[in-house]
Amino acid sequence: MRDRPLVLLLDDEEIFLEIASIKLQTQGFGVVLTHSVPEALARAEELLPDVILSDIYMPPGPSGWEFALAVRSNPDTKDIKFAFLTSLRDPMVDLTPSERGWVAHELKEVPIFSKIDDMNILDERVRGLL
Repeated sequence: MRDRPLVLLLDDEEIFLEIASIKLQTQGFGVVLTHSVPEALARAEELLPDVILSDIYMPPGPSGWEFALAVRSNPDTKDIKFAFLTSLRDPMVDLTPSERGWVAHELKEVPIFSKIDDMNILDERVRGLL
């Protein structure tokens, strides 16, 4: 049993990871930082965090959409609370119609938080997932 909720953060921007980590740690969360989908998948399987927060677009890829689908498809990680963090106003803008369809179907319950609008209340957003 953990003494505080564990959050796994995935983003390709180091400065964002540092800021989000500090915000969450000062509010009582444990935080693990990851920089790529393969690393985040391995850490999610290893640590089974309480919450995963993932960016959506991390060139050259894979994307946060693909990461979320992999988490949901794995019996060991499928029940981990998951949310996206993005700076895009419309994160689906670059998806093809078929991609939009599977995202809407497979990930319809995954909340999307704004890196801009929600950073001041990030801890509240995370607590709302628990």
